[in-house]
Amino acid sequence: MQHLNAQHLKDEQLANNWLIDNGITQTLFNKVQVFQLQAYKQATNILKHNVELLTDKEKDLLINYCAAMLNSRQRNSITKRNTYHILNISTRINRQLFRQYRKIK
Repeated sequence: MQHLNAQHLKDEQLANNWLIDNGITQTLFNKVQVFQLQAYKQATNILKHNVELLTDKEKDLLINYCAAMLNSRQRNSITKRNTYHILNISTRINRQLFRQYRKIK
């Protein structure tokens, strides 16, 4: 029984570390809708790794979205439509990265 508790704590810590690496706190994870989390994860990853592929307008949109996600009042006003804009940007960046990778091969 004690082994199960230790394994559970270890697994929980591993999950929390993964969330933090993806820009999501445990509190944020528990409070927001799934569609908001998906868009937040994509926005943080693009801003971390591929910011040079964004236009200034897209960069501002992603930064504002991330800031809104961290503010509980603003987060409540985020709709699915807002998240679709973020996910569309993410899709475009991923396609662009795939094309670049394919040219390298």
